Amino acid sequence: MKLLRGLLKDYTVNSITADNGTEFSRLSDVFPASDIYYAHPYASWERGTNENHNRLIRRWLPKGTKTTTPKEVAAIEHWINHYPKRLFNYKSPVEMLKLANFNLKFGNFMEF
Repeated sequence: MKLLRGLLKDYTVNSITADNGTEFSRLSDVFPASDIYYAHPYASWERGTNENHNRLIRRWLPKGTKTTTPKEVAAIEHWINHYPKRLFNYKSPVEMLKLANFNLKFGNFMEF
């Protein structure tokens, strides 16, 4: 939990939606309980963004894949971060981050 607090100290987290796995049982140690939402079992539509990312990862790692190397994980991360998103008017997250940094540097407002 200490590591998670350190990683998130510079960010604003509005809410978290988690499934009911034991790996999320101590989220209230880091975040106010009012900001944590637990999805119902077998209700994948309650975690749409998560399920969409899982679908993208499954293009590379089908269910049942036993081992993954750090190099493979890095390649998947790179692909996802460069994959165009409809939300961003078909720009990739990397392009949006560059645009956001540029706009912050020069005091412009982002529009997309």
